[in-house]
Order: sequence, then structure tokens, then C-alpha cells
Amino acid sequence: MGRYVENNLYTNELIVEKARRSGWALFGRWMFGIFFCWLLLIPLIVAIKESIVFSHTELVLTNRRVVRKWGVLHTKSFDAPIEEILNVYVETTFWGRIFNTHLIRISTVHGMIVERICDAEAFKSLILSQREHYNEFRYARQADWTA
Repeated sequence: MGRYVENNLYTNELIVEKARRSGWALFGRWMFGIFFCWLLLIPLIVAIKESIVFSHTELVLTNRRVVRKWGVLHTKSFDAPIEEILNVYVETTFWGRIFNTHLIRISTVHGMIVERICDAEAFKSLILSQREHYNEFRYARQADWTA
């Protein structure tokens, strides 16, 4: 995993948690690539490409925002400030329970972050607690300002 977020932190911003990603998310892609590699090696090349992108993807929660960065040569990032997070959904399938991989969807004002991670419920509770801490801090600062 890269260091994109560490290199792009704001002033007084701290990393709370980095989402752990499971390699089991690539299992189906690799099985398809191995079994159908006789089709001009295209499925195997796609599996290799997906593995490289997988290793260069980050999902990080800081005390001020949630950051998702993906890509190798052509990188993209999506930052969602804590106050703009609307909902956090966690989807778990039967195989997800067995291999501890869950789909997390973070709905924001400007879009949605979707990622397959380990321990999504714990990551969800961290996001919601950070949002609560941020709101308490903001209300205390507002009360000090009006007083």
C-alpha cells in the first residue's frame, strides 16, 4: 500500500485508521483468469491488472475526512469531509462472512465510496464516532464564539 494519504495530510490532521483489504476479493478474478487463459491470455492479463490496482488502492479515515485513492499510473482520489458523510452501509455475503471481506458504501453529499475491506463494521463505527467527535467539537467552538 502506498503513502498517498501520509503525504497529503492537512494541518492538524491525524490518521485514525487504514482499512485492511483482503486478497480474497481477487480470488474469483484469478480463478476465471486461470481457467480461461486459453482465450488469448486476456482473462489472465485482466487478473494481473486487477491485482496491481488492488495493491495500489487505499481507504483511510482521518480525524477530518475519509480518503480513497486508487490507480497506478493514472491515479484518482476521492476525499469526503467527515461532516459531509450521510450514511455508511455494510453489505456482507455468505462467503464474505467466511473470508471476512465486506462491501462498505460510504454515501456522501458529492458521491459514494465503495470498497471491499476486512472488518467493515469496525470501520463503520469508527467513521460514525469520528463524525460525532467532529460535531461535538464544532458545537463547542460555535458556543465559545457566540458567548
